[in-house]
Amino acid sequence: MDRVFKPSVLLATLLLTVLAACAPRTEIRQTQAIGSVLPMQFELVEGRTSIERFDPPGAGDQLELAAGAQLRNPNEFGVWIDAITYTVYLEGKRVSRGALAPDAYVEPGATVPVRFDVLTSVAGDNELLTAAVRAFTDQPMRFQIDGTVRFRTATHQYESRNRTLLQGFASARQTVEAPILRMNEAESRVFMVQPGVPVVQVVLQAANPGDVGYFLLGKDLQLSLSGWPMATEDMRPVPLAANEATRIDMLFYPEVDTLSEDANTALQAALLGHTTLLKLEGQLFMDVLGVDSFPMPDGWSVTGFVHGN
Repeated sequence: MDRVFKPSVLLATLLLTVLAACAPRTEIRQTQAIGSVLPMQFELVEGRTSIERFDPPGAGDQLELAAGAQLRNPNEFGVWIDAITYTVYLEGKRVSRGALAPDAYVEPGATVPVRFDVLTSVAGDNELLTAAVRAFTDQPMRFQIDGTVRFRTATHQYESRNRTLLQGFASARQTVEAPILRMNEAESRVFMVQPGVPVVQVVLQAANPGDVGYFLLGKDLQLSLSGWPMATEDMRPVPLAANEATRIDMLFYPEVDTLSEDANTALQAALLGHTTLLKLEGQLFMDVLGVDSFPMPDGWSVTGFVHGN
């Protein structure tokens, strides 16, 4: 019995045949999942993690810390690191937030260096201040960095959940450095505050070349003119912030009745306007917030020329 095809069935069959002939052929033979996407991993670099700078209250009130790390890509495919957003905790207390934009490509299993810079104030925070001070007495400061990482492949973009990226301890990198002292001759002078009461005003410029702030103070600083002793005074504590300079004013009151004849002659010459050699020496100390006091190297002195006005 001959099979009879209805026109509608025949039309549908012809349409399917044409579509199959026109369909593009794919070049992908097989699709296989590469597994879960793993978050980036951070490894602390001990030699690049330290307290870079500390200015105690009155000398800057700042604490600067650097945490060096290696960021590793644990995945079986390369990624671009777009952004790292983070929060920093010191001794369990949140102190700052920040963001990095490494813009780096990381091969599977490879690493790239990352540095977190932390700058925070220690003013009014006794707990943080104490921890910072202890870092200079071999008691490292505990820190933790939490955050998220945004990275991408050629086809996808990812952002990790907020988690702990890095944690460890930071010690002080620098030691206290002695200040550079010089006399400001233009501002220093010898004058009479009233008849019979001479005064020698010594103006110093003190620069702290180190990364640790401190208070500079003096005990029994000795002033001489033309090599003759004139007077002795203490220097009040003067704050010297790290890598900063400041002006120090001191007043000396020679007791004319106790001076030798030669010393009195040198003083009178300076009062009359003659240029006279001045020298300042004695005991100077660098005090880091009462934690420790470091004496100036032996043999320090400041010299310059002074005259009356």
